[in-house]
Amino acid sequence: MKRIFNQTTIALTMTLVSACFAMAQSAHAASPAERAIRAAADNNQFAFVMFYRGNDAATKAMHGTLQSAVAKRQDAVVVPVQIGDVSEQALVKQFDATRMPMPAIATIAPNGAVCSVFPRRVTEQQLAAAIVSPGQTQILKALQDRKLVLLCAQPTAGSPVPVGVQQFQADKLYSNRTEVVTVLANDPAETEFLTKIGVKPGQPTPVVAFMAPPGVMVGTFNANVSFNMLAEKLAAAGKCCDDENCKHHQSATAKQPSRR
Repeated sequence: MKRIFNQTTIALTMTLVSACFAMAQSAHAASPAERAIRAAADNNQFAFVMFYRGNDAATKAMHGTLQSAVAKRQDAVVVPVQIGDVSEQALVKQFDATRMPMPAIATIAPNGAVCSVFPRRVTEQQLAAAIVSPGQTQILKALQDRKLVLLCAQPTAGSPVPVGVQQFQADKLYSNRTEVVTVLANDPAETEFLTKIGVKPGQPTPVVAFMAPPGVMVGTFNANVSFNMLAEKLAAAGKCCDDENCKHHQSATAKQPSRR
């Protein structure tokens, strides 16, 4: 099954997901770094959280690259965190930062999605690529919440969500764990992301991309995709449910060729 978000950073990213949510829900007084992350979110900015142990050559190099990259843009801030700082121990623990190769940068979107993690070294090009599109941040957040995602690339703002997608989202088996994300297929901000996941930008009719956590592309479909097709493809990907008697599991299994 095809994997999306094929960055080496994503393996670490998924280990950090619960940290972000715990940070938002924590009852302890916010640390300086936590306040900076929240302020960035309030300003619709990304936060480059740089964890470091000491002021060694690798740390200086990473910090210099980070400062240079952020100086060129208004949509991101730098949040340094020394992992031995007593006041930041809650944040360090939430991110399990003591186990990361140091120094390391975690990129947090305004909506709380962890977009990337860069251990040891980073380039300005990588940092620029970590500032992802609004559509991708929504998808990352949903996947990190362990939800299924139905991305609808729409030709116009008024285009209706395909009926099969609406039915899937309304079904009691999937409603609580499904998020529908809509983007304009001709939005320049989404072009790179749509191309990356195999959706041709600028399509005249809606295109549906179906994704499951942690980052599996279940399939892409046209606007006529049915509820049953989505459910069967999900089951075939092993992402439906744990019920062996589920009709979608049975249907998907029946359509698979026998193995010798």
